[in-house]
Amino acid sequence: MTYRLLLDENIEYQTRHRLRSHGHDTEHVDDLASIGKGSDDHSIAAYCTRETRLVVTYDDDFVLEIDESAHDGVLYVNDATVSAKAVADAIHRLSSQYPQPQIRDVVYLDQWM
Repeated sequence: MTYRLLLDENIEYQTRHRLRSHGHDTEHVDDLASIGKGSDDHSIAAYCTRETRLVVTYDDDFVLEIDESAHDGVLYVNDATVSAKAVADAIHRLSSQYPQPQIRDVVYLDQWM
């Protein structure tokens, strides 16, 4: 199974390349004219809901401040020093166990590394 993902501005581009090589439909917030770098988290969450995408982020605001009903799911990385490979591989492992429609809240990716 593959996911439709939006990588927050704090996620490395190398993560996007690795996820794409696994077959995931992956966008980076910096590349989207409609939201772009520096966008507030509520705009990112709304975009992901409209586009049926999971947010991938190191930003704990998605865990602490954004209501779960305001997004389609968040893949949260608690440690910003984790490699792009580890993040991408964890997401790919998760996708082999849970189809995207089953993810509606926050998933802590450190549990999948």
